[in-house]
Amino acid sequence: MSSQPHADRATSSVADQSSNIAAKNPEKLMGSALTVVLLSTLAFAMKGLLAKFVYATGMTVDGLLLLRFLFAMPFFWLGVYLFGKKRPGDRKMKPTDLLWGALFGGLFFAAALFDFTAVSLIDVTVSRIVLFTFPAIVMILEILHKRRLPPIRQVVCFVMTYIGLMLVLAPNGFDMVSGNLWYGAAWAFGSALIYACYLYFGQGMIKTIGSMHFAALINTMAGLSMVLYELVVQKPLNLNLDGVLWTAGISIFCTVIPFFLLYEGIRRIGATQASLISLSGPAMTFFAAWLLLGEILTIPQLVGFAVVILGVASLKNSFSLAGLGRLLARPFARS
Repeated sequence: MSSQPHADRATSSVADQSSNIAAKNPEKLMGSALTVVLLSTLAFAMKGLLAKFVYATGMTVDGLLLLRFLFAMPFFWLGVYLFGKKRPGDRKMKPTDLLWGALFGGLFFAAALFDFTAVSLIDVTVSRIVLFTFPAIVMILEILHKRRLPPIRQVVCFVMTYIGLMLVLAPNGFDMVSGNLWYGAAWAFGSALIYACYLYFGQGMIKTIGSMHFAALINTMAGLSMVLYELVVQKPLNLNLDGVLWTAGISIFCTVIPFFLLYEGIRRIGATQASLISLSGPAMTFFAAWLLLGEILTIPQLVGFAVVILGVASLKNSFSLAGLGRLLARPFARS
């Protein structure tokens, strides 16, 4: 019985030593956190790209989604078991949490279904840019929910975002846009709308049960939603070995691992800076799609791409070009 106080003091001593090390080496801590978040962003950015390789094997959107959720599910709960215990602010889940989890899991499933459908129809670069408008939708939801107009700066940035989006979708005018592009973009925008609702209304539950438990619960409920959906629609899956292997890679390296990396980055440097770094995601997707798939954006589309990035980035309260430059330069600063 007497060993517990000694263990507590030992744990406290280790924590104090870690705090002292962090205080003495703030640049090193910041650099490692930036690396963690950048790796997470890169992994998320590769999701749509790898999906193209899955579709090339003949596997359908439904087959990819079903396997993705089923593969990721045990790894999320393994992460909760290994790293999700006794975290500050977390509590054990209650039966009501399962009901809310089913709701948000259904939204997450629908957002994923719309997203991967869009990737199957149009270039992955364009679909990522359309999907990337979800922060602006979150702003609209906040306006409607709180019945309070945002600052004029946010309104200007909101307009900028959609001007950029129109340049990406219709660089030569709306009369030149193919019906297939509009159809694919509609799926991508639907995913952005659903994902924005999922994030905005689910943030309270994240604070209640903790981010890792929330991720595991939502992925499980989304997987169950996918199973029910497939039982109803009974669409072909076209499962094959190559497609299964690509999907396993998406599940582990573009779903489970980046979630854990992102949460660790948020723990170290906070959600605001982690989100700011994550704005590089569409740029990473564009570069990877150009390198591996040969996708090319025209000059007007590149301009629209830049406007979308700046418009969404400026929704962050602390955003500035100088601040962004200093933030991204820190990993390379001399110790």
